[in-house]
Amino acid sequence: MRLAIGFAVLIAALTAAVELASAQNRPWCLRSGFTGPGWCGFDSFQQCMATARGQGGSCIENNMLIWQRQQEQQKKGKAKGQQRQPYDDWR
Repeated sequence: MRLAIGFAVLIAALTAAVELASAQNRPWCLRSGFTGPGWCGFDSFQQCMATARGQGGSCIENNMLIWQRQQEQQKKGKAKGQQRQPYDDWR
């Protein structure tokens, strides 16, 4: 019986950790001060601004998601055979 309860508690803790981690990968971040992006748990700019008005701070785009999108686009471009042309300045 104790094993079943311990297992249930472990599953609940792991599920909560996954949900919290995914909340950091939203498009908009609440930033308070100059220490970085802060909490990136907002799907829209309006959601973020509503919280920022209540707590103080500002909203910025999640730079990590922008970077990930750029990396995915570059991979797709290379996979399709679209390789970057070398730049030759010796004309």
